[in-house]
Amino acid sequence: RGSGGETAPGPEILPGVPSAGGAIRAKPSYQNAQQLSDSVQTGMPQRVVEAMFGPPDKAGYKIYGRAAWTPWRALVWEWVFQDVNPPRALSIVFQEDGSGTWRVNHGDWPE
Repeated sequence: RGSGGETAPGPEILPGVPSAGGAIRAKPSYQNAQQLSDSVQTGMPQRVVEAMFGPPDKAGYKIYGRAAWTPWRALVWEWVFQDVNPPRALSIVFQEDGSGTWRVNHGDWPE
């Protein structure tokens, strides 16, 4: 696909989903995740987020900015915390930088 030697992964291969040899921690509790989420900053690399929260429960691509001049492809990761009632989810949206690194664009705790 395309020029410049870049390849776009298919839906079954998501960048940053745990690879062998990485020090990936288990998902924190909801309370710990809430505290950790306060330290997530725009521009933070995906691998740092993964080190904080562990591998996501859900991951996929989404297009943002369709109504704007320049739509962009996002990688959306979601962690679902079942240790609270009702369960809560943390959603973090990554945007690819010019060097192919996925970085935090924004995140939230949707109701």
